[in-house]
Amino acid sequence: MRYSFTGNKVTGTFLILAFVCLTGCGAKPPEKIPTLKETAQLEATVDTSLPLVQQAYSIASEKVCEKHAGQWKRIGKQQKESCVLPASDAGKSCQSSRDCEVACVALNEPVAPGTATAGVCLESTNLFGCRTYVSGGIAEPTLCVD
Repeated sequence: MRYSFTGNKVTGTFLILAFVCLTGCGAKPPEKIPTLKETAQLEATVDTSLPLVQQAYSIASEKVCEKHAGQWKRIGKQQKESCVLPASDAGKSCQSSRDCEVACVALNEPVAPGTATAGVCLESTNLFGCRTYVSGGIAEPTLCVD
């Protein structure tokens, strides 16, 4: 079979179509793949501008968790390994969760919802279990998180 750039309309049309298709693909050069060292540095970085609970959820390894004074634990009903960070204001009195790093919970439970109550800041980022949160010095309904 002989190919010609001039006498054969089918071949010419095919070449033009092939050229348009190949140039129009817009293939991008591959992105730089991070080295193992760069990957380790990224995994060890915790954005401390985030709220404490989000910081804890962003930590994916025991080593990084311990570096940030956390405990690597199995938590929740599914017993998923997670980082639990301590709150620096644990036990401080509060009126609402905005007063705390993590949350404001009733000092003495059980408390009826809608009742005025004293609150204290939660001790860690472990939000599992049953807790009565306090908002504006008033107990909210008890919330259980599995």
